[in-house]
Amino acid sequence: MRPAHQLALVFAGATAAAGWWTVPIVAAIWVRVAPRDRRPVLSCTVAAAAGCALLLGWTALQGPVAAVAQRVGGAVGLPPWAFVLVTLLFPAFLAGAAAQAARPAAPR
Repeated sequence: MRPAHQLALVFAGATAAAGWWTVPIVAAIWVRVAPRDRRPVLSCTVAAAAGCALLLGWTALQGPVAAVAQRVGGAVGLPPWAFVLVTLLFPAFLAGAAAQAARPAAPR
């Protein structure tokens, strides 16, 4: 399994186990532990979105995600597809920001 796939599973597992606030923690740890990654911020951003997509897909198998997206999206003034997009973008931006903040400084 590729490291990006493993990271997506870690994001999904941590989020399922302890909530969304684990996303920046996992991203910060990944940036510090995996220094061989050439693009750690991009890796964390994409993996967090993929992990959230995994959770969303798993939830869709168990319940009416489309109905929830329509109802909640309507409550905040978004179409259902935009609410799903925001659901995927939130952890991506959160992980990207945390990875950028935790990234070691470049040597001078």
